[in-house]
Amino acid sequence: MVARIETGKGPCSEAGGFGYLWVANNGDGTLVRIDPATNAVTARIDVGPGPCGVAIAAGSVWVDGYASASVIRVDPQTLKVVKRIPMGDQIWDITVGAGSVWATGTQSNFVSRINPKTNKVTKKISVPGFNGPANLRYGAGAVWVGALLGRRIYRINPRTNKLRSILVGKAPRSVAVSSTAVWVSNGKSNTVSRVDPRRLRVVATIRVGKAPDNAAIAADGTVFVPNNRSNTVSRIDPATNRVIDVVPVGPGPFPAAAAFGDIWVPSSAGTEINRLHIG
Repeated sequence: MVARIETGKGPCSEAGGFGYLWVANNGDGTLVRIDPATNAVTARIDVGPGPCGVAIAAGSVWVDGYASASVIRVDPQTLKVVKRIPMGDQIWDITVGAGSVWATGTQSNFVSRINPKTNKVTKKISVPGFNGPANLRYGAGAVWVGALLGRRIYRINPRTNKLRSILVGKAPRSVAVSSTAVWVSNGKSNTVSRVDPRRLRVVATIRVGKAPDNAAIAADGTVFVPNNRSNTVSRIDPATNRVIDVVPVGPGPFPAAAAFGDIWVPSSAGTEINRLHIG
């Protein structure tokens, strides 16, 4: 553990960009800016109720407004909200890739594709059934979508917007992606599935803590998995597909992120973000 930084009530997600770490506080409706050189909060922006997912693209910080059913665009220079894009649904997460911003609508079972040049939704992609699309990430040439229910994740081809599904564990809400693997946190199986992104099949299953959530892939390739109900982070070695370390953190660890040479894990049931050294 390097540091525990007080951010605000219910830190929910984070992303590194423009020389800072940006953290959305779900409980107090703010986006905070942290200087990684000092671990100090240097700005606090009111973005509206219930923000969570954070992504960096097109010169902006993008935030999912879960409680406001919107995607929020923030200027990192002026620290002002410059656009609120109404989505008509609770937005669970956002990611960026293939020139677009992508957002999941958990009630309507859609993934929306946003053009950052126009701030308009250009495509809505239906997720089969009523599985509640959840966390999503871009990598290995595709958008990967987790689900709150069921046993399948989904791969979106950004060239065609076509969807394919992969059978994994129970409640596979979260995904993390490298060029060679997709790591799926199965919230009700207490496992992580390693998926081959070319063959679209599970090649390993690793037992972790209770209610694993969105993992982060470190520069050395190891995978850090927050265990939301164990208050720990499991570290997986991709060479052996085994947990090599378990780190205690604050209450309710939620999506992890790699930035500035370290791993960042917010305590969603608390008020701080944990900074972990890699190695």
